[in-house]
Amino acid sequence: METIRLLQQAIDYVEQNLHNAIGVEDIAGAAMTSKYHFQRMFHALTGFTVTEYVRNRRLTLAAEELAGTDGKVIDIALKYGYETPEAFARAFQRVHGVTPNMAKKKNVKLKSFSRLSFQIQIKGESEMNYRMVEEKGYGVMGKEVVIHQDAYSEIPAFVEKIWNDGTHDLINECAGRPSDTLLFGYYYDFREDGTKRYLMGTELPVGQQVPEELVNLTIPGQTYAVFDCLDKVPNDPELGSDIKNVWRRIYAEWFPSSGFEQVEGPCIEKYFWTNDEHDECICEVWIPVAKK
Repeated sequence: METIRLLQQAIDYVEQNLHNAIGVEDIAGAAMTSKYHFQRMFHALTGFTVTEYVRNRRLTLAAEELAGTDGKVIDIALKYGYETPEAFARAFQRVHGVTPNMAKKKNVKLKSFSRLSFQIQIKGESEMNYRMVEEKGYGVMGKEVVIHQDAYSEIPAFVEKIWNDGTHDLINECAGRPSDTLLFGYYYDFREDGTKRYLMGTELPVGQQVPEELVNLTIPGQTYAVFDCLDKVPNDPELGSDIKNVWRRIYAEWFPSSGFEQVEGPCIEKYFWTNDEHDECICEVWIPVAKK
């Protein structure tokens, strides 16, 4: 598959340039894709950001040299892109749990981050239902949080908080909607360190003023690939199990086999009740895309 070949080509480029100054743009270029799409794809498939992977590979090789040669710490630090021994020592200890000088001693445990290898895996999963939508730009209002690592643990805690402290009701009230109407989730401001912002909110009515405790976000007009996902009620502890699988399949299956790539802009999770008992809802995952 072409996408897998290009991802592997990017990994080859990283390995060939671990001693050189390389940026995410360079690595994405080796995969013949945009920096924005490559970062999203790489993180979704591996669990690492691109910069984390490069750093971990450099520090793995640095540890091997420290343990297996009589090379000086300062020389190895410079070889792997660190301007000072102090910066190298801090990064090294965060990964390996020991200082570079300790790594030179016998019987010291070091961590090894292996080179990535992408493979095609045929699982026989069910088909993915999606549609393409041309969306006009609009504004939304809501409450935001910074997601640092695990969206599937940090977001449920955030959602529970705004349900309990009245923020969920406030947002619906400002939008002129019933208080039990489900809000949408907006992912945006993706950073190279893997952090992003997540806003729970809804479309901002024309002329409506946003309370100062809420955030106003502009959604640009663009093309979205929209995927369906049946999920459980918002206060169920298993909420997110189905949608997590949909997100995984989008990057592991749909993007590699489609002619589209992700473009800059918020990703959206839209939730709707499926019955009057409010015991089940459907979620749509909206991802901004463009033809390659």
